[in-house]
Order: sequence, then structure tokens, then C-alpha cells
Amino acid sequence: MSPQSLSQATEAIPVSPPVMVLEDEQPVETTQSTNSQVNERRNRRTRWNEWLLDVFAMNSFSWAIAIPIELLLAGMSWSEHLKIRLLAVVFNSVIARPFSMYRAWIVKRFGRGGALHNYAVDTFVFLSFQLPLYTVNMMLGGASMAEIATACITFAMIAGVLGRPYGIYLDFLRRVWARRSAGTHVTDDMDTATCGVK
Repeated sequence: MSPQSLSQATEAIPVSPPVMVLEDEQPVETTQSTNSQVNERRNRRTRWNEWLLDVFAMNSFSWAIAIPIELLLAGMSWSEHLKIRLLAVVFNSVIARPFSMYRAWIVKRFGRGGALHNYAVDTFVFLSFQLPLYTVNMMLGGASMAEIATACITFAMIAGVLGRPYGIYLDFLRRVWARRSAGTHVTDDMDTATCGVK
């Protein structure tokens, strides 16, 4: 084959245009992905705020109840009272959220009703959650069986008085937080809607 015919043969072969590869190409952020990110951040913030609310509720309620019991009835000094309360803050902060979730589950299971029904539900929640923890705490502290029995009977009587008031207090705080949170979410939605507008 002559060089001229070889040149003509290679000119007839189709050649595809060069392809450019962009390695640093970023994915286009759609409205759907932006909304899911906003919802994820909002859910994370909501869970954190619910934990803070439960911790505040349990610690503030416990402290208000403990002041007359420990200072007036038990005759503790202020320094003893503060030491015990600071330890209680750590313990209450650990159990506050599980207690609130357990209470929500029981309330959902038995529903809401009249004053007597709600009293029975909150008393049952308080007693069934706190009494085992209190008993374990007494055992770890080295109390005798007679002391544990006496303390548990006393605790059961106190639970009948404190269970419903704590439930009312927790519900009140949740209503206040829900109203505040609803206003915040409206502001967040407006900011999200206008974030692309210049």
C-alpha cells in the first residue's frame, strides 16, 4: 500500500472528540437535600432541648422538695444539704430523660382521663421507675433489709404525694417549650425559604 492510500484510509476512521474529566466537580445541592439537612439539624436540636428540659425539670423539682425535707425535717446543715444536692444533680441528670420517656410510654399506653386516673398513672410511673433505683442505692450504701423495707415503704408513701405534682410540672414545662419552639420553627422556615434570594 502506498503512503498516499494509507493516509486516505486513516482519514476515513472516525475520531471521537476529547473528553474532559472534572475531578473537583461538586454535587449540585437540591432543595430536597437542603430541606433534609435542615430537618436533621432541627431534630438533633429538638432531642438536645428535650434532654435539657427533662434534666431541668427533675433537678428543679427535686431541689424544691428536698429543701424542706432535708433542712427542716432532717435538720441537716446547709453544707450537708448542698453536698447531697450536688450529688443528686449528677444522678438526676442521668435518669431524667429515661424517666420522661418511660412516663410518655405509660401515658400513651393507658391514656388520659379524669383527675383520679391521671393521679394513678403518674403515681405508678413515679413508683415503678424510682423505687427500684432507690432500693439499689440503699443496697449499695450497705443498708440492712429492715432499713431497706422501712425506707421503701416511706418512699412509696412519698411517691403517692409527689408523682402527680411532678407530672403536672413536667407537662407545664413541655407546653411552655412547645409554644416557644413553634415560634422558633416558623423563623427557621422563613430563613430557609429566603436563603437563596439575593
